[in-house]
Amino acid sequence: MKKNRFERIQKTIEDRFIKNLEMLDISSKERFLETFPNLWKKKKRFEEHVLKRVKMKHIISSNPKLSYARKIINVLSDAEDIYIEKKKSGVQVDYVWKRNWIVIIGENGKIETAYKLETDLQTFLERHKIKNEIYRGRINEKFRKTVESLWNRVELF
Repeated sequence: MKKNRFERIQKTIEDRFIKNLEMLDISSKERFLETFPNLWKKKKRFEEHVLKRVKMKHIISSNPKLSYARKIINVLSDAEDIYIEKKKSGVQVDYVWKRNWIVIIGENGKIETAYKLETDLQTFLERHKIKNEIYRGRINEKFRKTVESLWNRVELF
């Protein structure tokens, strides 16, 4: 029963993210960079996150917005581990790539944050289990194919 509930949560969040992709214009690199912040819970937070990731040396400083946006799409398209977290404040889906990068999408289908894990994945999960209910998700092929298609286009920028 619990497993089905978490699977429905993951599907709902991913369907909302796919719907939000309609706000993304990939006709050019410039339009992509102008519209990518629309995928964030708060558009202005994208800029703040870019600056923070450069400062932490998580992304390269030459064209950091593009570097960060591409990293996020790449993590989502190649995520190896997926976790659904039920928190007091709501639910989110965590996509983990190569056990060291994470993209978190909130229940509205918008990106909450994305960053390089400073600890190993197991430590990250143990810390989150203290306050949150966590379920390991599975790859949703519709979501994967949609994001892979986007990555195939964006990686050319």
